[in-house]
Amino acid sequence: MGRSFQSLTLPCHRPKRAGGNAGGKAVGGGGGGVWARAGALRRMRGGGGAYTQTGVGIAIDSPENVKSFEFLRDKMVGQGLTGPVEPGKLDRQAAFDAFTRGEVGMLNGHPTLIKQAAGKGVKFGMVPMPTADGADHSAMGVADWVMAFKNGHRKEAGKFLDLLYSAKNVTAFTNKYDLLPVTTSGYRAMDASTGGSAAQLKTFLTALPTSRLYPVGKKSWAGVSEDIKQNIGQVVQPGGQPAKVLENIATSARKADGDH
Repeated sequence: MGRSFQSLTLPCHRPKRAGGNAGGKAVGGGGGGVWARAGALRRMRGGGGAYTQTGVGIAIDSPENVKSFEFLRDKMVGQGLTGPVEPGKLDRQAAFDAFTRGEVGMLNGHPTLIKQAAGKGVKFGMVPMPTADGADHSAMGVADWVMAFKNGHRKEAGKFLDLLYSAKNVTAFTNKYDLLPVTTSGYRAMDASTGGSAAQLKTFLTALPTSRLYPVGKKSWAGVSEDIKQNIGQVVQPGGQPAKVLENIATSARKADGDH
């Protein structure tokens, strides 16, 4: 597969000609709203955009993002290359299962999918996400947060967190669940490791330091997140209006952040 948006259509056409049920995966809202947010950010990164821009704040309605979703609407979904289910109704687990049966030509998934596909005997490869201009852009990252211990015992809580996030424990946890480390010491330990699933995860590990995460520090993020879950699947349907929908989301977000 090539490196540009236009090259995305090639691996999607092949399963259709071979009798497969699905070509590729666009932005899905089913099976967990987190995947609608992640799918949207992946597509925005490919077009050179993101949820935010430095010095601007929320920028989901940027020209780059509008063009990315117009491409999905016209060249992917509009040509039937994303499978038989509307992107907004797509169940991610159903898409993953179809991939492990060899029915999906291309899919954006998480590292655990590597083990699942290999276990089913599916031959596959991994490539960077194609971009609008064929150039490299930073990848999308997803992180979970630990929030607890608001009880005044800072010293004791600190000792527990030091233990929790020690290189030994982080490495044991990430190896068990095929995840990436969230600490510098854990990163270095995985980078130096050659056993287990570490070798397959190196591609993801390399992209981690420069990855773009959700703007969870923004007051508006809760509202933006909900809007994405509810509406992003509609913009890539035939007749969808990416510019209008993204502008509405951005306007509400800027009001929440006090930018306007």
